[in-house]
Amino acid sequence: MSNRGVLLFSVLGCALFSQCAPIAHSQTSAQTRIVSDAELVEVPVIVFDDKGEPATDLTKDDFRLFEDGVEQQITALNFERVPVSFVVLADLSSSMTRKIPFVQEAALSLFDTSKEGQGKDEYAMLSIAKHSRVLLPFSNDQADIEQRLPLLLQPTNESTALFDGIWMGTDVADEDAQNKTRAMIVITDGGDNHSRYSLAETKRMLEESDVPVFTIMAGSTFWFPELLAPPEPSHVPGGGSGGASGRLPIPRIAQLAIPNGADDYIGPAERHGPFNMKALADASGGGVFTARREEDLPRIVRTIGLALRYRYVLTYEPDRVYLAANNHAVAPGDKDAHKIRLELYPKQKFSGYSLPYYKKAYHRYE
Repeated sequence: MSNRGVLLFSVLGCALFSQCAPIAHSQTSAQTRIVSDAELVEVPVIVFDDKGEPATDLTKDDFRLFEDGVEQQITALNFERVPVSFVVLADLSSSMTRKIPFVQEAALSLFDTSKEGQGKDEYAMLSIAKHSRVLLPFSNDQADIEQRLPLLLQPTNESTALFDGIWMGTDVADEDAQNKTRAMIVITDGGDNHSRYSLAETKRMLEESDVPVFTIMAGSTFWFPELLAPPEPSHVPGGGSGGASGRLPIPRIAQLAIPNGADDYIGPAERHGPFNMKALADASGGGVFTARREEDLPRIVRTIGLALRYRYVLTYEPDRVYLAANNHAVAPGDKDAHKIRLELYPKQKFSGYSLPYYKKAYHRYE
């Protein structure tokens, strides 16, 4: 049986925001269909520490990674500043009228004004209302965007087609983004009453995309903890360890100085949101945050942008012995999603840390 196949991976990495992608010998395009002789999987990951700030000092030994319930050996961990293509999806429907000034400030807070960040990132602005529109195509001219943004972000007296907007934002990122790392930031007060696409359809689309979705819920009236899905059990089924030979050498991790201010944090109350947004975020490798006050929007967006730029990427090779024995992944035509579970270890060391944001599954097609 030939090991050569075509791999189509569902992407985030949460993150950062969180994609899962193979390391390939040849790649014909910037899309996710890759021809490869290897089965190395990359998992972008975002972690917030107990203060709500992006965690920057983790090593590979701080993570445990499981694929289909079997623990895998992490062969490499990279941590570096990457350029990001940001799609900002702003809810301009009638219910957001009072909050539009805060949405404008939040969008501008995404900019990286440091010398290191100049020209690296690009930004596209889309609106959510009865029909979604591209207000501003991708641009890295921060001064021009800042000048035009107040004129573009104007409230409408329309209904909300939130799911349709996420579809459009994903298409814009896939077709027009110049950077390998893409992410969508959705600023909304929740709810969808006009989309053609359903929640289930949108979730399936995000599972197969490489665009993590981070939703900021604007307003305390949308704090519904009873709607959240129950937490996953801490016990990880299965066992064993990927002890295959020929592993890649583990590179030394550079300690980067991340720009961080006293306001760059996300509190515990902001790490939750309504069930439908959580379902979409989980499917894409992103997350949901709640701004109990409109004034919190810029701080949350700025912190998410910071975490997306400085994210971890874990690399592992799926255990071939286990996969072959169970007829997974190495069999031609296998179209099942391979589930990934990632945790910080030991748990007591990371008490108060948020669970890592990452893509929970990837698909492999011949």
